[in-house]
Amino acid sequence: MSLLNSKLHEPHSLADALKLLRELEDTRILAGGTDLLVELKEGLTEVKHLISLQKIKELKGTAKQDAYIRIGALVTPSELAAHALIQGYLPALSEASGSMASLQIRSMATIGGNIVSAVPSADLPPSLIAADASVTLVCSEDTREVALLEFFRGPRLSVCRGEEILTEILIPIPKDNTGISYQKVMMRKANALAVASVAAKITLNNGKIENSAIVLGAVAPTPFLALEASSCLQGKVPSDSLFQKAAFIAKDESSPITDIRGSIWYRKQIVEVLTKRALREALSRAQEGMEKNAEMS
Repeated sequence: MSLLNSKLHEPHSLADALKLLRELEDTRILAGGTDLLVELKEGLTEVKHLISLQKIKELKGTAKQDAYIRIGALVTPSELAAHALIQGYLPALSEASGSMASLQIRSMATIGGNIVSAVPSADLPPSLIAADASVTLVCSEDTREVALLEFFRGPRLSVCRGEEILTEILIPIPKDNTGISYQKVMMRKANALAVASVAAKITLNNGKIENSAIVLGAVAPTPFLALEASSCLQGKVPSDSLFQKAAFIAKDESSPITDIRGSIWYRKQIVEVLTKRALREALSRAQEGMEKNAEMS
């Protein structure tokens, strides 16, 4: 069966999309299509029914919602990178979005698709996990919110069930004393996947690190929180020697494989370098946020 033999459905509401998903057999959700359409054209996968989400307006847009930033599942990386709200509150996410693949892919892909595809080297999950993001999963019977940290189960595997659609991403608005950074290394080719990536978060209080997170990407079956590296920062005064210690621990916590993008040894060295770099920038952003808040008060 080829792409030409797949029937395309274009519902205008989430309710209609869920109805189709419940009633039809052998279905796949089509968001941006940057991965799925290639797989279908190359015969790597087969499907009878494609349910496109592109005409569902409720899955689009980025806005403040109470104490959260709400991002619709169909928002593209290009839109994220350029959005004033994301640039202001979550520059790490803006930078991760702007560094993804090629301009064409950034304009077609979606944040929901980037998450649901569960590719270990995807650019957006590490900074989202560091920011304590959650996703909303909806099916005909109910709605549930899942912390993104708990969403991934393995390469191309997640907790999203076949009858569910990821509709939005919710991110708590970071406090002024919190900084997040995203760093990665990729091969020279413009649309290459990350060889390794690190997102770091630091929250300051009275000159010490009150809260921290180091999230590693592309060096394990899923993006993950490096627990030991993160916890070693808690309650400490930030310093280069402390960051070096955390970076060394993060390197040990990573479990990369050797593939065309690099060896296990090489990718572990990159994790160490990127972790220290991300922590430095996260600290700088936390300090800048506190200074701006002090000037305004």
